[in-house]
Amino acid sequence: MRSSSITASDATKADAAKRLASYARLFAATLTAWLVGFGGFTLVVDPYEIAPWISIEGVNARRTRAHEDGYRVHVGHRLLTSDSGTITLGSSRVMDGFPRDLPDWPGGYENLAMAGTSAFELARASALAARNDAINCVVIGVDLREFSTDTNTQATYWITPMAGGSQIGALAKMALSPSAFARALQTVDDNISGGSDERWEHAYDEAGLPARFEEELAKRYRYYASFEYDPERVAFLFRGIDALLASGKQVVVFIHPVHAWYEEARQRAGAGPAEIALRRDIAAQIAGRGVTPEAGQACFDGPALQAWDFGGFSAAAQTAPPAADGSAPSPWYYVPSHYRPALGHAILERLAGRSGPYPVDESFGRPLSADTLEADLAAFQAGRAAWLQSGTPWQLHAAAAFDAFDADPPEPEAGPRTFLTRGDRVELERDVLRIERDASGSGTSDGTR
Repeated sequence: MRSSSITASDATKADAAKRLASYARLFAATLTAWLVGFGGFTLVVDPYEIAPWISIEGVNARRTRAHEDGYRVHVGHRLLTSDSGTITLGSSRVMDGFPRDLPDWPGGYENLAMAGTSAFELARASALAARNDAINCVVIGVDLREFSTDTNTQATYWITPMAGGSQIGALAKMALSPSAFARALQTVDDNISGGSDERWEHAYDEAGLPARFEEELAKRYRYYASFEYDPERVAFLFRGIDALLASGKQVVVFIHPVHAWYEEARQRAGAGPAEIALRRDIAAQIAGRGVTPEAGQACFDGPALQAWDFGGFSAAAQTAPPAADGSAPSPWYYVPSHYRPALGHAILERLAGRSGPYPVDESFGRPLSADTLEADLAAFQAGRAAWLQSGTPWQLHAAAAFDAFDADPPEPEAGPRTFLTRGDRVELERDVLRIERDASGSGTSDGTR
């Protein structure tokens, strides 16, 4: 009886084990099918316009969501695949303020900026671009915001090649990302319905620019009233730039032009010393890197690494804001913080030593180095003093607004502080050292770097 009982029990256990194994296989098959369908749909729709393998009219012919999160996913892959000799990097100031493409630019040109970027992301982007042999020259736009203690990254950074360096790995992460899947669904819906992201497409409607000009007086004052400059981020960015230099590329770092209202907001909110510190820190970084461009690769006259200052109170910065009725829009600026592509094109022409088709003042843009630093700072202060004494109606209007803010400060735009970690520095250092060793031919025989 005991033997029969044991046999029956064993049979029951065996049946249970078989059922469990069957359920496990079914679950695995279902999960695999779901993941393949989920990821395959995202890859085929390609909402971020990474590599449009399939373009289907009415489904994904229009990548209406490629701009989501400031084009990070798109840019992360283009840094590795672009065949343009010259690229520009930076925040929305570059994204909106430089042409998307310049067909006549020698060797080809591509705008690879990311809205709301930081020194952290720009350093990682630089290390990635260093691996692309087609790129010869990299122009990087910066201002104080890139070196604040604001957040290091935006959400989709983590599904781009900038976070880890592997394009295949980034594609896999994107394919399995719920947010990317949602963007793919939106893309299909936009193509079927004829819709799009209206907010994005009409960001700079001319009729609304007078009001936005006015709004920025308080907006920028609030932000810089709580601004915290982090000089460590300057060093971090330039360590990423070292990868570009090691791969034989020419690099130009420039400080953005902004409208006089924006410049004065920084000064009145107390960020003036940070502006000086940024220029000193950039000049110090330049001074420690005496490199020369390789023949045939340089896009601009001068050394492989150079810096320019387009900030301050230039003639372009002192252009009157648009009239309240929308007439006479500013020829150079959408809003005080963002310039038009005509001014971005003028920057490129100035760097190339050409006058170009855009009649900006000859003082627009000054070289920034240890040798020119004091003259640059003096020019900045002289420009500000002249503007404050200009007495134009719009200058007096701005001065009165800032006086009111000084007397009754608006609530500062304080947010959480983020600082670079040891892991951030170690990861960048590892990637830069790998590129430097590859460039010097010192990789070991066993494939380690």
